[in-house]
Amino acid sequence: MLNPTFDTDQQILQHLAQDDVRAFDFLYQKYFSKLYGAVYKRLQNRELTEEVVQELFISLWERRTVLVISTTIESYLFSSVKYLVIAQYKKNNLFEKYSNSLNQEVNNDNFTEQAVAFDELNGAYQNALILLPERCREVFLLKRSGLSQREISEKMDISEKTVENQMTKALKVLREALSDYTVLMVLAFGIQI
Repeated sequence: MLNPTFDTDQQILQHLAQDDVRAFDFLYQKYFSKLYGAVYKRLQNRELTEEVVQELFISLWERRTVLVISTTIESYLFSSVKYLVIAQYKKNNLFEKYSNSLNQEVNNDNFTEQAVAFDELNGAYQNALILLPERCREVFLLKRSGLSQREISEKMDISEKTVENQMTKALKVLREALSDYTVLMVLAFGIQI
């Protein structure tokens, strides 16, 4: 559920600049699915789409103290993700395919179904993350952000074995919490666990 204490974009940015994780969570909850849909529409690849959207949110968090947004946050996020998609196309020599895809008709019925299914799955995932103990969740999110086991160990000042144990625990909890969504993932996204 979105936090009603953030009434304006300026308030969100102020809280974000003060390391308020709730402001970041607010933005993530509000925009992740929309951004995912916009990126997937262009890339047609779940892994690349997730990578691009995660990169955007990681960059947002890393730059939170120096971030200056002269438009709305939504406009900023969609503009930023557009440039990340273009960079991804250039990186994968897909720029020509991207140009052609802009001229093609999108199957809105299938896209809408996938967006709804993704929203439901993402909500369940976010709720499952809340079930994790704080340290376990932190290890899991650091690992998802691309850090190695050794980097997490150094960053959190814990042993690599503890990192491994926390990841195992996190994956077990998440697997159990999301077990009801296995069919949804297969039907909507072709993901098999």
